[in-house]
Amino acid sequence: MRYKGNKIKLCYILSYRCPNYVRTRTLIEALRRIDNLLLFQAVNTSEGLFRYVQTLILLLKIRIKKNPDYYILGFRGYEIFWIVRFITLGKILIYDHMMSPYHSMVYEKNSIKRGGLIDKLIFFYEKLILHKSDSILTDTDLHKYFFCNRFSIEPRKIHSIPVGADEELFKPSPSASNNISNSLNVLFYGSFLPLHGVDIMLTAAYLLKDMPITFTLIGGRGKSYRNFFKKKKCLKLNNIIHYKWVPYQQLPLLIRRSDVCLCGPFGDTTQSHLVITGKTFQCMAMSKPVIIGKINDDYGFRDKENCLLVPQGNEKNLADALVWCFDNKEKLSLIGKNGLILYRNKFSIDFIKNIIEEILD
Repeated sequence: MRYKGNKIKLCYILSYRCPNYVRTRTLIEALRRIDNLLLFQAVNTSEGLFRYVQTLILLLKIRIKKNPDYYILGFRGYEIFWIVRFITLGKILIYDHMMSPYHSMVYEKNSIKRGGLIDKLIFFYEKLILHKSDSILTDTDLHKYFFCNRFSIEPRKIHSIPVGADEELFKPSPSASNNISNSLNVLFYGSFLPLHGVDIMLTAAYLLKDMPITFTLIGGRGKSYRNFFKKKKCLKLNNIIHYKWVPYQQLPLLIRRSDVCLCGPFGDTTQSHLVITGKTFQCMAMSKPVIIGKINDDYGFRDKENCLLVPQGNEKNLADALVWCFDNKEKLSLIGKNGLILYRNKFSIDFIKNIIEEILD
């Protein structure tokens, strides 16, 4: 890295309703592990509207007193981007763009009419942010080239950094015992976004309703949450256990108790073909076998070797994968261990640290 004699000064900026979001946790931990870097944080603790004021006051103090060399505006920063860009003038601003708000609102959630004035304004706003950032982070190469093509960005300006996992919380447990009973416990947790494909999971559960396979689904809100209950009732599913919410700290216990985790994405949407879900990394970091929806990039996922891979949008294939897990429970432990090896090689915090060092160099 440059500045061999002096530490690089970097400020991480965040103003998000979930200040402990996994992306923030892993990036900050990776930054802390860089020996030649002095880290400052302008991160909100308030979760209401005051969070914007709180973050910007902290940022101003850091800019005046510490004058960092680099700034990283964490996900999602588009609401305060222009104020941050003004405060950081003359310094390098790195923008973490985990997803496109334009594409999400217009094409995933269909909350804005395509081709209308609002559509064009949001597209222009997002494009201008990306062009005015000095450097851009995202989570996969698929996202990188999607942004390059959609918003006319030079590929060299965008860097792919996996989401990773909070490795203090999500870690292998040598005391975890395997389920030797004649049943299979399946876990999914998330916000029930279209890309997750919860409807695919429910239909798979219906196809398996006569087998001793139990699905525990955690999460849901808004329209997707209502649709979940409507379909669950319509299919008369008795093999579904649902919790609307569990504390974040309890997720590892639930993962540990499961036989296999549904990590997806299974939604077969545009967004679902661009991402690897955060729960994939969390479960792999715990050496737990995962079922993943295929994306068109090679990150080292190998079916029935370090995970189970299924086509997206296909409930029959998902059901078949779960039947295979039920029939081959003795193989699941090895699949989980191989998944942990893949995580450590390609998605861990140390791996993220190395990428950041290259960017700063």
